[in-house]
Amino acid sequence: MFTFQRGLLVTALLSAVATRAYDLRQDTGGLAIYWGQNSLSLQTDEKEEEQDLEDYCNMDTPPDIILLAFHHVFTENPQINLSKHCDKYFKSSQMLDCTSLAPQIQACQEKGIKILLSMGGASGAYSIKDSATADTYAQTVVDTYLGGNSSDVERPFGDAVLDGVDLDIEGGGDTGYAEFSNKLREISPDSLITAAPQCVFPDAMLGDALDNGWVDAVFIQFYNNHCNAGTEDFNFATWADWAKTTSKNPDVKLYIGSPACEACASTGYLGADKLAEVYNDAKSNSSDVLGGIMLWDAGAAYYSESGGTPIAQQLKQDVLETTSSGGSSAEPAESASASASASAQSSELVSSALNKRAPESPKTIVGRAAMPNPGGHGAKHPNYQTGDPYEG
Repeated sequence: MFTFQRGLLVTALLSAVATRAYDLRQDTGGLAIYWGQNSLSLQTDEKEEEQDLEDYCNMDTPPDIILLAFHHVFTENPQINLSKHCDKYFKSSQMLDCTSLAPQIQACQEKGIKILLSMGGASGAYSIKDSATADTYAQTVVDTYLGGNSSDVERPFGDAVLDGVDLDIEGGGDTGYAEFSNKLREISPDSLITAAPQCVFPDAMLGDALDNGWVDAVFIQFYNNHCNAGTEDFNFATWADWAKTTSKNPDVKLYIGSPACEACASTGYLGADKLAEVYNDAKSNSSDVLGGIMLWDAGAAYYSESGGTPIAQQLKQDVLETTSSGGSSAEPAESASASASASAQSSELVSSALNKRAPESPKTIVGRAAMPNPGGHGAKHPNYQTGDPYEG
């Protein structure tokens, strides 16, 4: 017999499960999406726009990991680009002032969703010239985006403390990234470090970083190449062998990266059904290293032009089942609250440091055309220099 008290208990239990923090280092069956570039506006006749960050966290079937795209200019004169989502600059630099996103980031984290910053992209001006630069910039990244409490840096996301960084290095040379990731892990061990290589093995830009640096997860771009998922040259087995025999992290997780729509990449779109087959086949052979699925990007992943079920929702409902490394899909409900508590403590330290710095009034750049858009993952994206449509 259903009683009011029993109903409250059931509701509380369901809420605890819903807010369970995703553990990228241990869990499998996760969904990762890239957010920020608004490529959906180029892919639909109706010019649909990518939604706000928090909207995706409030979905009935939300992602487990969201990667903010991109931190596309470093190490000199560091900048970020989030397309239409942020267009104000700090007064004293070319760094965007996106502090208005801090409450959204924190709200997502309270739901157990990991928020990382993706460094690089298909277009941008970035490189790490040597080991000394790698060490110095690792500290800069911690102070600017993660849990550092320096009062001398401009934090684009204010007191929000991101969960880690993602290396989507597609140009600028391959030096320094192994040293960068190792130093970042040394000074900020709780921060997550991921990478997004192309499927060609070894990756031209990230091969050294993957072999000699620390990564917690790898979002492999199985598209725009001969090794696309669903083809005869699909090489997940090669990557799985690397994870088991070469990676410095014996528990590294691999995610099968796929375009969320046909127009999201030049080649490699599979759709939910075919992608499910690819994923389940990889799971049957390499479940110990398979972390989940990555989609480029958020707007397309949760949109259906025909009114059908979006691909992200299909995958979350029918394919991906989050389990821990111990094989249980249920963990103590305290994990989410503990994660939120740790994030809150870091935010308090950051807030204290920010309060020591005199506030500055950001200047506003009007219109998206004024914002260079670095695109990413070989998708269709606005041209980096002019803002005009560009076919990647």
